[in-house]
Amino acid sequence: MMKKTSVIINISRGSVVNEKDLNKALNDGIIYGAGLDVFEKEPPTNDNSLLTNENVFLSPHAATFTEECLSKMSIETVQNIINFFENKLDKSMIVKL
Repeated sequence: MMKKTSVIINISRGSVVNEKDLNKALNDGIIYGAGLDVFEKEPPTNDNSLLTNENVFLSPHAATFTEECLSKMSIETVQNIINFFENKLDKSMIVKL
């Protein structure tokens, strides 16, 4: 249902996109391109056809490795630990497994 000029972008989880079907859609001209920084299998194997498809733009899934992100995650983690021991955790933020 996508236009032939469409570009699909997946920066969430690799399993959101069926890689075999995506590669076929690209090769058959059903859609124009794809931008990916995640794969069904991480890291992708060397025989993954999307790695060599000329209509795919690949980038590393590494947003958490920036200095700013690491710093903010560290501060938030420490604050959560302090809040836990002081019984000040926001109960709405707790994920029950």
